[in-house]
Amino acid sequence: MKRARRNNPKRNRYSILFPILTIVGIGIITAFVSNYEPNWSYSWNGIRTEIKDSIQVAESRGITSGVGGMGVSTKIEVDRRRWIMKNATESELLKLTEYPNGTVKAIAYEGLLRKREFADRTELTLRAIQDTTYLVDYQSGCIGWNREIGEYLVQDVLMIDDQIPPFPTEMQTEFGLTEIDKEKILSEYKKRPKREY
Repeated sequence: MKRARRNNPKRNRYSILFPILTIVGIGIITAFVSNYEPNWSYSWNGIRTEIKDSIQVAESRGITSGVGGMGVSTKIEVDRRRWIMKNATESELLKLTEYPNGTVKAIAYEGLLRKREFADRTELTLRAIQDTTYLVDYQSGCIGWNREIGEYLVQDVLMIDDQIPPFPTEMQTEFGLTEIDKEKILSEYKKRPKREY
């Protein structure tokens, strides 16, 4: 004897719902993965709110020489960067060297170099030269480009790159590096592979 199949409306409803939910779920996961930013998972533990807020603004602005396009002053960005470097503690700046953004990392490295009580400037600079995962968004005048963190520090902060014309003495800051330290830094700096921009 043959059994008659019954048409079960509940089963039919769920059999249509499963593929739709699967497609929607895959779409959500794909959208999340393709738009994911590494800074979403950065732990701000140990960093004060006022430093965090300033860092988040500086991250989107990049680093500027002080002059923007059409000669417009970018003093606000420069002042914000200086404020962060002056007011962040050494431990906050060290933690920010791990932040997944080149601009923030460069501010943190520069801030540590400018802290009088920070002693390991040579080792820090050598570490920055090797830190090439993220680039610095740099602007000077109408031109903006991406630079390595080590390039920014050696050329614009320490001003010891012998491949570019020397800066006037009154523009240079003394960081307490010996000539041997400078030679060691330049030696590592010149060894780094050149990037194609």
